[in-house]
Amino acid sequence: MVNGTNENLIKEYLDIAENASEDYDRFIKLLDDDCVWNMMPPGISIIGIDSVKKIVKFAMKSRTHNDDVKVKIKNWFSNGEKLCVEYFHAAFVTIFKIKVVENVCFVFEIKNGKFIKLDEYIDTSGSKLISIGLKMLLIIAIIKGINIKRTCKNNET
Repeated sequence: MVNGTNENLIKEYLDIAENASEDYDRFIKLLDDDCVWNMMPPGISIIGIDSVKKIVKFAMKSRTHNDDVKVKIKNWFSNGEKLCVEYFHAAFVTIFKIKVVENVCFVFEIKNGKFIKLDEYIDTSGSKLISIGLKMLLIIAIIKGINIKRTCKNNET
């Protein structure tokens, strides 16, 4: 059974994902200070709130949405301690002024009404640009001083 705090967290995330996916401040409030964000690909873990803030800010600044190009949740479920969300994400990459599309699955682990662990699985088959961008993420993270750890070798991603 989902307690009230976790239920509110889930509702807030779902609303942000579909209706305010560029609202950095609103999203960051959902994360625990000790959160870890695992991304597949490129097979990295982003460790701690300060590093997650940097990567989220970078990602949100590099894209834009409108009524036709946005996040659309396909499915979600929760047992109160974990939340699984599958969504379709379309965005304009601002630097290249092109539309990209990806399917994403997030599995969130909840602790004390905050997300403590985020496992993100990205289907890059629909966009070469997303695939290239995710491979470059390791370099970008190093340049921006983001605390990351490799979780897979290149041939495993």
